[in-house]
Amino acid sequence: MTRLAWLLTPSIDQLLFSLRLCTAIALALYLSMWLQLDRPYWASLEVAVMIQPVPGMAVARGFARATGTIVAGCAGLAIMGFFGQYYALSAAALAIWVAFCAFWANLLRNNLSYGFAIAGFIAGVTVMLSHTLSSPPFDIAVARVSECVLAAMVTAVVNVLFAPPTGMRNYFNSRIALLRDVGREFAGLAALSSRQSTTTGRVAGTDDPHPALQALATQTLALEQTRQYVRYEAPQFANFDRIARRLDYDILSLISATSSLHIYLAGRTDTVDTRPVAALAAPAHRLSEHPEDAQGAKRAFDEAHDAIRALADEPAEHGHARSLADYVVLSRTLGLASRGRAAMTTHGLLIAEREHPRDHISRRSEFGQPMDVRQALRNSLRTLTAVSLGGAFWVQFHDQLPAVLLMILLSALTTIFATLPNPVAAAGGFAKGLTMAAAAAFVIDFLVLPQAASYAMLMLAMLPVVFVGGLAMAVPDPGLALPGRISVVMFSLLVHVQNGALPSFTTYIQIVLGIFGAIGLTVLAFRLVLPVSPRQRLREQMLGVFDELAGGGRHSRERFETRMYDRLNALALDEIDEPFRFSARQAVLAAINIGLEARSLVVLAERINLPPGLDAHIRGELDALRALFAGRRPGSIAQIGDRARAMHDLAERLRGHGEAGTNPAERRLVIRAAICAELVSSALSDYVQAFAHGESPLAEPAGAAG
Repeated sequence: MTRLAWLLTPSIDQLLFSLRLCTAIALALYLSMWLQLDRPYWASLEVAVMIQPVPGMAVARGFARATGTIVAGCAGLAIMGFFGQYYALSAAALAIWVAFCAFWANLLRNNLSYGFAIAGFIAGVTVMLSHTLSSPPFDIAVARVSECVLAAMVTAVVNVLFAPPTGMRNYFNSRIALLRDVGREFAGLAALSSRQSTTTGRVAGTDDPHPALQALATQTLALEQTRQYVRYEAPQFANFDRIARRLDYDILSLISATSSLHIYLAGRTDTVDTRPVAALAAPAHRLSEHPEDAQGAKRAFDEAHDAIRALADEPAEHGHARSLADYVVLSRTLGLASRGRAAMTTHGLLIAEREHPRDHISRRSEFGQPMDVRQALRNSLRTLTAVSLGGAFWVQFHDQLPAVLLMILLSALTTIFATLPNPVAAAGGFAKGLTMAAAAAFVIDFLVLPQAASYAMLMLAMLPVVFVGGLAMAVPDPGLALPGRISVVMFSLLVHVQNGALPSFTTYIQIVLGIFGAIGLTVLAFRLVLPVSPRQRLREQMLGVFDELAGGGRHSRERFETRMYDRLNALALDEIDEPFRFSARQAVLAAINIGLEARSLVVLAERINLPPGLDAHIRGELDALRALFAGRRPGSIAQIGDRARAMHDLAERLRGHGEAGTNPAERRLVIRAAICAELVSSALSDYVQAFAHGESPLAEPAGAAG
């Protein structure tokens, strides 16, 4: 029964979303009929596509949908204007346009991606209907734009007026949950101090910190994406939108700093003074137990900061001179305490909902930046192939309804599939949703609608199916949400709300077969054109990570950190056998730490007045590090291990120079540079160890060339 819990015991959020969906579809249908638009069902279909469980996201999605539809109408008119007399040329031009839109839909993210997908899909609708119907292309384009704009307005109004004022509350609750999990990670880090042997310094236990660290990064990025839409539901949130984004960056920075220290300590085999780590136990407890108490957490971080500063003035716990590892632990825990109290100050401002002055943080989200050009080109070529094959079929049978539907659905499905992480696997969800929609629509079309004599009876027949689909759409599990959305969309397409347009049984079967044919042809193209195995896909993703690492110095720390964690979350780990799961995650986390610590070392090297020989040593190591990860293939495991040892030697040289210095301020900067170099060395060693128990996903498959 647990598999049907979403239907039998839905949550309040699911019920409210389904009610909003039913209200929006009913209102869109009523208004489109009242305005006597060309195809009223199109408005309800648009609502089903646009609406989102997060109300603010639905508003932004509606704007992107309307913009993409206007662009698509213009593109469709241009294609018909140039090639309207020739079926083959129209099909070729449409295939190129849809492939172009699929490229950008795959390359970009969020609403930009969605807008390009709509621009490709609606252009196909305009061109196909212009050839099939006797109406002029301009009238068809205007009708599609009108129906889409109406649906976008209805979706926005229903979400704004009828959504409960819980969006901002849910956003803050999610942030509280994230901070609680960050506190638990701090507690795990502090616990390392009690597991440190007094003789060998070996950390006991075999817990792997990488999955927990990735989970924290995933939560933070999800929160940052949601933040962009909260102000659409709660306009007052705009007053402190930027400070919320600043806190997201602070939390991500905390995760990175914790990651590098946790991994560094977990790999130590020598004696390390872990008293500074133990000082983090109190703020960790406060944050994990009472994350809503920002002032209490800040006081705990203040006390930890003072305690660690006091430890800096005492001899090391093991009675020997302070080692480089001691400096790393001391400096990094002090930095964590400092960052923690700064983050709690920002968190307190958000809780109080105070207006924050404008700062230097850009409003442009890193999620709007292009990501994977190779994958975008591959999916664009697959789209071009699928639509071209459909176009060839349409040219031969342009007067047949299945051929027209095939082209329309291919325009939609190929652009949608191009944006999915695993298009072939997603086809199963499409097929499930279509099967459920076809069965429900068959009953309504042939048994209910012939007896329906009013709009009220029409709604009485349709809305129960829409309501159930809405419950599935609001479930976080993509395995339910995707079939649920497809079922509502296809149901809106297959139900003929105008009695005069009710199809015959043969026509209905042709429509359904045309839709299944479009899904099958799309899957075939994505499977056969430039096929990529999960292993190869992971290799490409890893190479993208190292491309980002090699060029990370050209952009802000916030952009580098966000995009690297975003790439980490996109890894195709679920498709690959167990030996690759741990290795790839660990390697990317190591790459993130390499990049962040190397950036800090660059900044410090520019601020320190070092002897020419030592300055040249730093610059030489940094150049060698960039060269190691530049190009399409990083260096070998042996080369990376050599670089780790070289960075450790540089760190020891910097420590010696710093301890010998007489200027306290300069001495502190040199020691900080030594710590950064040592953490780069630790991250490089972590990368090497990522493949200690399995073959690197960057290795060439057996028999591959070069």
